Amino acid sequence: MSRPGPILSFALALLLACLGAVAVTHVCAYAMGAPTENSTIPDPTTDTLHQEIEPPVPFKLLGETAQPPSTSPGLTANLRGTSATGGRDISGAEQWYLDIDINAPGWLYIYEYYPQGSESQGNWIAYKWQLPDPGQWRLGPFRPGEDEPEGQHIYRLRFYANGQWAPGDSGAQNSTLVYWNYDKGAGDTAQPNPVPVTPQPASAGDRLLSFLINPVTLLVAPSVIVVIVLMGWFARRSLRERRSPQKAERQPLVELLEQPSLPSRPPAHGARAATLELPNGLEIRLGVEGGEIGRAQVARSLGLDELGAISRQHFRISFEDGRPYIEDIGSANGTMVSGRNIRGEGSLELHDGDVIEMAGKVSLKFKADLQSI
Repeated sequence: MSRPGPILSFALALLLACLGAVAVTHVCAYAMGAPTENSTIPDPTTDTLHQEIEPPVPFKLLGETAQPPSTSPGLTANLRGTSATGGRDISGAEQWYLDIDINAPGWLYIYEYYPQGSESQGNWIAYKWQLPDPGQWRLGPFRPGEDEPEGQHIYRLRFYANGQWAPGDSGAQNSTLVYWNYDKGAGDTAQPNPVPVTPQPASAGDRLLSFLINPVTLLVAPSVIVVIVLMGWFARRSLRERRSPQKAERQPLVELLEQPSLPSRPPAHGARAATLELPNGLEIRLGVEGGEIGRAQVARSLGLDELGAISRQHFRISFEDGRPYIEDIGSANGTMVSGRNIRGEGSLELHDGDVIEMAGKVSLKFKADLQSI
């Protein structure tokens, strides 16, 4: 058997990789993907054609959701300007934030409609974006572009969680609208700091629940369990081998079974022959010359682990003056005859019906048979 070191190393590496994959999914980042072709929203659970588009601005979790507990997905949204008024009238180079509140992990879609008369209908600012945790999220700051169209803008927000579109109607793509106006006038160019919001830390129970229901956690958890079970199995096997008594040199099963059994010779006239009866009913026949009994002769009645304790040549039976004798021939784990350990005691006489135990793993019954031919 090979040592379990390389297997345990592989198991540890797999476990670390799984934990790393879970950790990566909980790191907030932001990136802008390619724009989509239109404002159609497919089912996020089956759509495989569109890549995720996250907001082109930083975003962070501010605190726990303010919504009451519910099995239906919920979404609230509000726009906050950075000027002293902090309202939805944006002017000049003023920046703004979008605050949203979701009550479950899910997919967020945000499409911005431009004012009437602009060259295009609008564009996605968040498309098929997965939010891993419930709570109050802040997106921003947004900054007006050089070609930002004046007039009324509309953010249409849709939220999909638990197989439903917020606010809970599974048969419709409901939406939340946020209206705001933009004026290219001079406005407030000083860019004052936004109204501070004190983050509310989520409770330990909420964080644990969010981690457990995360899709990546659900995917990785079975692999982690399998790795832990394998590590425990190898550790127990290694400990059992260290505590087990000394074993004889092991041989491959094919080699064990291919070793020839003792030749069965007919006894000479007036000589004493014998048989050794195995626990499964098989017999080993001995001629007048006797022979050596070892691992190959009992291979068909033992399992591979038990065979490992039997020596290749374990004991010898011989006949002198018509009497049978037995001698342990240096076995690794000893030979017992009717409860007596004979290792190192030389040749001892056998009697009909004696029980011979090999290494405490198999018992053979000795049968003497006087035959006159």
